[in-house]
Amino acid sequence: MCMINSYQILTGKKTYKDMLNDGSDLFLVFNPSIPLVVMDDDVYDLVRLYFEAREDYEKCAEIQWAKCKAKSS
Repeated sequence: MCMINSYQILTGKKTYKDMLNDGSDLFLVFNPSIPLVVMDDDVYDLVRLYFEAREDYEKCAEIQWAKCKAKSS
C-alpha cells in the first residue's frame, strides 16, 4: 500500500493533505514534510522499480515523467 500511496503523491494524482483527509492509515516510502531531492537512486526510482517488477509499465512511465518534471522545476 505504501508504494501505491507514494506513486499517487509523486505523480500528483493526490496530495498529501487529501490522503490524510481520507481517514485511513497513510504509509509512504518517503517523508512528505521534507522536500524531495531528485537524483540517481531516489524515491522516484524506488517506486518505479516496484511497479516495473509487477510489469505495470504505465505507472513506470508516469513516475519517470514526474521525476523529469521535478528535476526541471
